[in-house]
Amino acid sequence: MKRSGPPKRKTPLKAKTELKRKTPMPRGNGFKKTGNLERNSSLRAQSKKRERENRERHAMKNAMFPDGRPVCIVPWCGQWADDLHEPLTRARQGSITDPDNAVPTCRGHNSELTEEPAWGYELELLVHSWDKRSSAQIAEARREALARWHAEHLVEAS
Repeated sequence: MKRSGPPKRKTPLKAKTELKRKTPMPRGNGFKKTGNLERNSSLRAQSKKRERENRERHAMKNAMFPDGRPVCIVPWCGQWADDLHEPLTRARQGSITDPDNAVPTCRGHNSELTEEPAWGYELELLVHSWDKRSSAQIAEARREALARWHAEHLVEAS
């Protein structure tokens, strides 16, 4: 059977009326009762857990580099490092307080590594979430990959 348009309504549509609340909206304990939702206190910039992790990370960084700023780990860079990059990111269940999961990078290469270039995986500066090696094993593989890169490029330069 072929239809010729939308189905017919059995009841007419009701006229649009404005919806009104029968009871006023309840106000919580953290708000002033002025009618607009304002807070009595300001929000915390970071949770206490994140503050603790950041203190641990700062202490780890100072222990790793007691002489000050290291050089960027990307072999062809040579600039001073601005950031600590995590090869196994927090989103991939990596720890920000594990020294084996932190490598010094300049700001440019840290930003570039977030776009996941192929060379980041080749030099073990990026790790997939399904990689089941421990942080120490990944750090050892990174040292070997960087040494291999240096050996190949020093031979080419000679």
